[in-house]
Amino acid sequence: MAKQSNLNIFLDGFAHILEEQWQVDVLLKAGDSHPDAAISAHKLVLAARSKVFKKMLEEDECKTSSEKEIITLSEMKHEELKALVEFIYSDGSTPCAGHARSLYLAADKYDIPHLRDLSRNELISSLNASNALDVYVLAQIPFDDALNNAALSCIRINIATIAYSDELKLFAESNPNLTVEIMKACVEQSIKVRGVKENTELDEFKAPSQPVEAARPSLQKGRRSMDVGPIVSFEKKMITERPKKNIRKNPEIFCCRGHYVMLKRSCETVTFSELKHEELEALVKFVYSDVSKLSAKAKEHVRSLYVTADKYEIPHLRDLCRNELVKSLTLSNALEVLELSLIPLDNALHDAAFSYIINNLKTIANSLEFKLFATRNTDLTVEIIRAYMARRNIYY
Repeated sequence: MAKQSNLNIFLDGFAHILEEQWQVDVLLKAGDSHPDAAISAHKLVLAARSKVFKKMLEEDECKTSSEKEIITLSEMKHEELKALVEFIYSDGSTPCAGHARSLYLAADKYDIPHLRDLSRNELISSLNASNALDVYVLAQIPFDDALNNAALSCIRINIATIAYSDELKLFAESNPNLTVEIMKACVEQSIKVRGVKENTELDEFKAPSQPVEAARPSLQKGRRSMDVGPIVSFEKKMITERPKKNIRKNPEIFCCRGHYVMLKRSCETVTFSELKHEELEALVKFVYSDVSKLSAKAKEHVRSLYVTADKYEIPHLRDLCRNELVKSLTLSNALEVLELSLIPLDNALHDAAFSYIINNLKTIANSLEFKLFATRNTDLTVEIIRAYMARRNIYY
């Protein structure tokens, strides 16, 4: 017992002189400290524990006109700074409970590796569904492999809860790339579905062979019928796009096909600034065709024609383009088509693209396109995560 007692006295020596305030020669202040509130410490102890503190004390930048030098740790609160000082003066075995997050950051900034190790262990042992996202972000500052893996594992285990939380939406807005990593981790793991272990990858989604017409009535609701409308008879008009090339066609046809092309003069120029020349040519050919199907040329420009059909109110062209987009869904274009379905919302196209993505998520989630998509569409990314969870009915 005497030997143990002597050991304790030896190990507690620094803490004892701090408590006595013996020969303290530096003051530490936190960002929220009262002007008169400071924590006294010893330069030698700080320098021995931290290379960063040693360098700061060697420089003149922390010196003031006061009798004691002052170091301000503006990123810390007073209670957090107090916990840091207590650890520095301890025997190094004290757990970092209570302020693990702030001490972890301080340990990294001020180069105190042992404190970082203890704080990491405390963060890992306290991981749960409510704090896993925050710890996952923390593990990136700078990257900490052990903490990163532990947080990601906790998120994956609790994804059924986390996916429907408000925190995930906020997380996705601030951390789209990390959201993609969460998605990849969820779809790549082996999971239990109704108690049977299986791989997450599904058979590749097959686009329907028949045209999708389910959403057509709702999409046309409130729009004027394309079978009626004014026909203004003039001999010729000129249509131009960005390149200075012209296409001469009869104005009557355009007035029939789309309400927004209105002519007032015998020869008028209408500029479709959003279209390239080849896209405009495909549009004109469609307008003059029997409109029963898309030509090969039109299929090459189906995306731009789909947008044009909506802008200039040509519902039948939009229907044909929608059908072509659904039939031609692939791993490389599904995300783009999903975005396209929101301009404006096209339920049939949206549902087809969304289902394709969910059924092929293991491949899509690992693509560069998905990272870019998540950056642009945080809400959609969260919805994909939720839909994937609901589709697979995952149990961990």
